[in-house]
Amino acid sequence: MRLDKQKLADYNRGCVIELISKRGPINRAEIAKQLKLSIPTIMKIADDFIDEGIIRIIGKGESTGGKRPLLYEIIEDAYYCIGLDIGRSKINTVLTNLQGKIVNKNLVNVKHLNTPGEFLEVIINEIELLIHKSNIPNEKIMGIGVGVPGIIDRKAGIVLYSSNFDWESIDLLTPLKEKFNFKIIIENSNRTMALGEKWTGVAQESDNTFCINIGHGIGAAILEKDTVYHGSSGTSGEFGHIVLQKDGPLCDCGNYGCLEALSSGNAIAKKMQKKNAKEVFDLARQGDAIAIDVIDSAIEYLGIGIAGVINLLDPEMVILSGGIMKSYDMFWGKLTENIEKYKMKNTGLDVKITIGALGEDATAIGAAVQLLKNFRNSGGQIV
Repeated sequence: MRLDKQKLADYNRGCVIELISKRGPINRAEIAKQLKLSIPTIMKIADDFIDEGIIRIIGKGESTGGKRPLLYEIIEDAYYCIGLDIGRSKINTVLTNLQGKIVNKNLVNVKHLNTPGEFLEVIINEIELLIHKSNIPNEKIMGIGVGVPGIIDRKAGIVLYSSNFDWESIDLLTPLKEKFNFKIIIENSNRTMALGEKWTGVAQESDNTFCINIGHGIGAAILEKDTVYHGSSGTSGEFGHIVLQKDGPLCDCGNYGCLEALSSGNAIAKKMQKKNAKEVFDLARQGDAIAIDVIDSAIEYLGIGIAGVINLLDPEMVILSGGIMKSYDMFWGKLTENIEKYKMKNTGLDVKITIGALGEDATAIGAAVQLLKNFRNSGGQIV
């Protein structure tokens, strides 16, 4: 019974933090009304948060007949989180405040790196650099979140397999824990991208979200509200490895005809024998017929894949993000036409297909959001 009471208390505290974060400045009566809690309960929680330095009173609101009510807001710089996006060509390291807003960041090119050890050395250096230049005391840092492509054992912090890096059974958690005395969470980068868009981006009002990351490879994440669907063994979201052409091109995963081998930035570049997809899009902008055909083919297969997702999941929102979306103006119309063409009639009637709002920072922000979620779910405790 005592455990149940503590869980309820933490839940109520978390709800208050979330509401003040989203709707502040806000008064006690409005908090109580929206959360269906008593005024004395809200007063106790608010007073505790003020004592803990998490919220503050910033003035008084308009009177509705009695005394002017006190207004509360989150103290954004009460705590900070570090989030990393480990990409094949870049590592993005951000420092966010309690609202998930970026207050400092590093971006470093890592195209020249090859081994996991080399990547870990740069990751550690980037974290240390960010902490140093931000001048934040360690006790105000809630932890470090890491987003990395591949299939992740989240509990052990191990990359079981990543076709982007050709990694197998790479332990990221242990070297980081040996270096930093913080909470550290390792997660798939597509999932952290989705969390970033849910907390501070385009998906804040969406309850059922399918977020696609299309860059060097293709991956996805499924969200119900702000909870990631991991699947029974934690391998959900491998959207890029749905086989759409059984005798198609070889994919980095070892299969043939995967969506990633047909529509990703890497696939587009390979078909044109270019270093990257940007060169192909540049050629297409100049009217190169072959480049245009290659892009059109890639976008058709992407449309087929998204149509299948809509048929299967009926999401409220489909978000497209990642490096390829920098050139969305060249294919957005054709993509939406293909989605409509290939999805079943009368499915996905309410789906909104949109572009992510956070750009290259989505994955790193979402990595930090994992810590903010823990903070909220534990009722404002750093766990």
